[in-house]
Amino acid sequence: MTLTEARNLLRSELLAVAALVVPGQTPTVTQDVGPVSQEALSDDRGPESVCTITVETGDPTSPDPEAQIGFAAETLDGRGWKVEVAPVEGDHHHLTANRDGYDLTVDASTTDWRLTFTGQTPITDDL
Repeated sequence: MTLTEARNLLRSELLAVAALVVPGQTPTVTQDVGPVSQEALSDDRGPESVCTITVETGDPTSPDPEAQIGFAAETLDGRGWKVEVAPVEGDHHHLTANRDGYDLTVDASTTDWRLTFTGQTPITDDL
């Protein structure tokens, strides 16, 4: 699979899961910068190797981060993701999931009605 195909698969999965977890709302892609080097933060310029995508959704009329994270975990598990829900820290609810080399996080807060899904493609050097 090419990096572009992996990116497209991840983007579709994030949008689909977000739509299932918060029905009646339209998920929005808030970050999709395309392939970046794993070494970008250290200024080492290597080959492009991953894509990171963020999708946000939520229902401002019924924010319930605990229920949303729980339903996100069930939804992802049902779609074949290995899910781990982290203990609540203050007002922050968080889970991580992985499947076939893809990594995903879901974040929610009691102070914000939005639910944020962030995913990363598997590392590849096939460019």
